[in-house]
Amino acid sequence: MLAIIILEDNINERKLIQQMIENRIQINSTPYPYDAQVVLSTGKPQSVLNYITEHKDFNFLAFLDIDLKTDLDGIEVASRIRNIGIFSQIVFVTADATALRLTIERHVEPLDYITKDATPEQIKQKIYNTIDTAYKRYHISLKSTMRTKYFTYTKIKNFIEKIPLNEVFYLSIQQKKYKTLRVYTKNKIFDCIGTLKDYEKKYSSLVLADRQSLINLETVQNYDEKNGIVYFNKTTSHSVAVRRRRTIMLKLKENTHDDS
Repeated sequence: MLAIIILEDNINERKLIQQMIENRIQINSTPYPYDAQVVLSTGKPQSVLNYITEHKDFNFLAFLDIDLKTDLDGIEVASRIRNIGIFSQIVFVTADATALRLTIERHVEPLDYITKDATPEQIKQKIYNTIDTAYKRYHISLKSTMRTKYFTYTKIKNFIEKIPLNEVFYLSIQQKKYKTLRVYTKNKIFDCIGTLKDYEKKYSSLVLADRQSLINLETVQNYDEKNGIVYFNKTTSHSVAVRRRRTIMLKLKENTHDDS
């Protein structure tokens, strides 16, 4: 679903924008309603940031008024959304066209701008076109994600990064760091926040090799069940606990069968 957020301090304008967006979701150039929904409509910048932080798995389209008469303006909100590191598209709504140059200086890269001095019909058409474009981009993103599975992780709170899952070899607990894992991949080693249980639930190909680590079945090249060693390439391997060896063998066979 494309989650749509409206940030506008004028309640009447906010309701009008929401009505136009919801009309376009229901009636558009396709035979069906868009898989999209207005999930938040507010005049409070912090509410937007809180919502996005709590729903990082969503794909967002945000309509942001620039001049909010608060400590945070729409451009700062957009900048913070970008720093969260999620898939997001930004549309600025403003009565002051001169403020738009600030978006260039802040490197926010919005999808579009809507100026309030346009006629209601022009604003409606602009919103319709923006919804159409954003939804097409959302679908392209979905198709790309389906082709490539990603391993998403957090190094710093509220900032998500990702790499292709087929580059991850294994994860192990960092004993001296609370809820911290070390990730060994094809090209680098890094630490991320979380527990083995978190990632085991999230990715079916990550399975326990022992109590301290998860291995990625997708990147195992060879497995010596007798000695309990999985090989990812010529230089990288990992041991498997005795009680897990048979299970790993069966799961590798299942994985091979699924790929065939």
